[in-house]
Amino acid sequence: MCGRFTLHISKAKLAEAIAAEIPQDFEYEPDYNISPGREVLALREESLTPMHWGLRTPQNFHVNARMETADSTPRFRESWDAQRCLIPANGFYEWLNDGVRKQPHYIAPEDGSLLYFGGLWFPSKREGFAAYCVILTTAAQESIQAIHHRMPVCIPPVAHQAWLDNKLEKTEAKKFTLQTALAAHGVSSRVNGSQHHDSSLIRPTTPQGDDQMQFF
Repeated sequence: MCGRFTLHISKAKLAEAIAAEIPQDFEYEPDYNISPGREVLALREESLTPMHWGLRTPQNFHVNARMETADSTPRFRESWDAQRCLIPANGFYEWLNDGVRKQPHYIAPEDGSLLYFGGLWFPSKREGFAAYCVILTTAAQESIQAIHHRMPVCIPPVAHQAWLDNKLEKTEAKKFTLQTALAAHGVSSRVNGSQHHDSSLIRPTTPQGDDQMQFF
């Protein structure tokens, strides 16, 4: 799954990378700990749009959707066919469970480039309210399987238009995700607290070093 991610590129560089203006009513600040329920920026139809991350239903609160079944699950198949989006990120967090503790890891492109998570969006039933979005996930690439067996679908710029036109097939999206060069390292469990948003969250640490940080 993908339950936390970062977007800390400057506002100017983000707009330049996506070739789209950030909406004036969106208070963008670099953030090292974006959690579900927050308003995020999503690219759809060549424009950046604020959306609420997470879709609440009577049965569940959906943060992610499995790409493997998105086209057949009643909850998601309409959006798969006609309402795809891209969610920019610098990296994301996953937790390694070694049977004793859950150690968070930060995962990001080796070259420092932006990631673009493949997502689905859903219009709000209330007029004037932001749409909702979920992040699609798939089986993790080999480099991070030891940390977690799932990861966000990653769509490179060369395939953005095909994705937003709802024409990119699952096999192609999977191939692009597996080809994304990622690196991972352990980070402080302070990331567990959604109130923390500073850059120290992505600083490499060990479980022993993390224990020491808890005293500060």
